[in-house]
Order: sequence, then structure tokens, then C-alpha cells
Amino acid sequence: MTRIAVTGGIACGKSLIGSFLPKEGLVVCDADELARELMMPGEPVFTQVVKVFGKEILNAEGGIDRKALGDRVFSNGSERLKLNAIVHPEVKRAWERITAGSGSFVVNVPLLYEVGEGEGWDAVICVYASELLQTQRLIQRGLSMEGAKARIAAQMPIVEKMVRADYVIINNGSMEVLKEQTVRIWENILESKYGRKTG
Repeated sequence: MTRIAVTGGIACGKSLIGSFLPKEGLVVCDADELARELMMPGEPVFTQVVKVFGKEILNAEGGIDRKALGDRVFSNGSERLKLNAIVHPEVKRAWERITAGSGSFVVNVPLLYEVGEGEGWDAVICVYASELLQTQRLIQRGLSMEGAKARIAAQMPIVEKMVRADYVIINNGSMEVLKEQTVRIWENILESKYGRKTG
């Protein structure tokens, strides 16, 4: 069994990395997607988040307004810690259930180091993009310049993540280059662990 974590800065391309790996035989698990599922109405995490942050974070349909919640926690460090304390343990339990079987798994964990989960993986890959590109991508997603910068500033400096990781992927170029880097690193991981380049 092989377990790989993918982390990096916000809007650096972690999900794109994940989209390439199923073709290499890996099962991809995304912590953000798990968090969205756990925060759906009726889930225990949803109930706890609303209890802590209040009904003002709900949208017209009664679900959590992720932008409203994000604006709140990314502008207040203590609020962000409260949210992580509620959501992260359940997200971790969910990915551990998924990766408990045999096979090769990659788990996309944006806050890998921030929540103390950097150990115990066969390899950690950090995805890097320049702050300019991060900001542009976040604005394209609908954030203001101020909101984009707040989200970037709220995370551990990307350079520190790069130093801690086993591999670094640079996502300042084309998708083809990004895919080439991803496949090459997966082959290196296999060769390092098993002495071969195929899954």
C-alpha cells in the first residue's frame, strides 16, 4: 500500500495534480471535498459548525454559505482554529477509512502541516505557484483582491511547506508541464519504495 499526501498553497493546483493520478492507478481522496460532505445539513459536523458560528453563516437554502464562513475565518485566526478543531478530526477519520485498504492512495490535504499531519506518509508532494498567480486564480473564483490576499496570508508560507515536503511541483506553466512533473514524481516514488516505475 502506498499513501501520498499532496499539499501546497491555496490556488496552486493541488486538485489538478489529483486529476492526473487516477490514470496512474491511484485512488484520489480530497480533504476539501470530504469537508464539504461532512458540512452538509443533517451531518454532525454541520450541526457543530452552526452551533459555534451561528445561523448567520447559513444561506437561503439552509446550508452553510462557504464564502461567508470563509470570509469570517480567514480574517480571524482564532475563528479559523475553532473551525479546524471541529472539521479536521472528522475529515481525517474519513480519509483514513478510504485509505485503509490495499492499493495506492493520494490524499489532497491543503492544511497538511498546519494541522500537524505531515508525518506517516510514503511521500509528501508540495505544489507551488507564484503569489501573483495564486491571487489571479482566487480573483477568477470570485474573491476580491483583499479576500485573496487574506486567504494566502492565513496559510503557512509556501516556502516552508516546500522545505518540509519530499517533492515539489512548480505550477507556473502549462498543464502539460504540470502533468509531466506529476507523473515523473510518481515514478520516482515507486522506484524509491519498490525499485520499479510502474504501479
